[in-house]
Amino acid sequence: MSSLKNPISLQSYAYQLRKKLINGSSLENLLDCHQNHQEFLAKLAPIINSSHLSPADRFAWKFIREINILNISFTREANNRISHLDIIDSMPQKKVNVTSGGVYQNLTDIIDKVQAIWFPEMNDSPNVVWLKHFSTRKLAHYSFKRDEIAFSLIFDSLEAPPEILSYLAYHELLHRQVGLQQVNGRIYTHTKEFKSQEILFPNSEKIDKEIAEYIINTE
Repeated sequence: MSSLKNPISLQSYAYQLRKKLINGSSLENLLDCHQNHQEFLAKLAPIINSSHLSPADRFAWKFIREINILNISFTREANNRISHLDIIDSMPQKKVNVTSGGVYQNLTDIIDKVQAIWFPEMNDSPNVVWLKHFSTRKLAHYSFKRDEIAFSLIFDSLEAPPEILSYLAYHELLHRQVGLQQVNGRIYTHTKEFKSQEILFPNSEKIDKEIAEYIINTE
């Protein structure tokens, strides 16, 4: 892996492509982006070994592989022979909510469903966004200041287990409901009340293990 001296470029590239897809970029625009990085992809694909990457970089590489348009052989010449839908059947065909809509997962839908089941007394909904990183440490986060729930980009994937997404949504909505506790000048978010309600989510301990497996086993 000596030729990959700057692994963060993998995440930057994945983030750039994801943003273009979500913004509904034209096929021509995506082709330009793809061909501008042909040398990068051509050098990367034969030598990359996911076991040598950091967990965050593995998710970025996985995201790149999941996008059909990023096949090394995809060129304008090939596009002239193949229909638009055959090439990018996973690409959004219209603009979606840039903040909560992903390429594969829509956070607003997930939060709304969990809120309706577990927190029907909430009269309004939080803002919902994606973090700007493929973080394997900060998986999800609730900001009291912005009233905002954010998910790591590692979950904008075809393979993200629905039960994990629902559990994380429940966890962050629970933060919103329970609130903060201040003791001797220190602020606590995982209070006794929070912990007592967190375990009410079905199979919560099992899902904690599934989250760790999802991160470790992604290739």
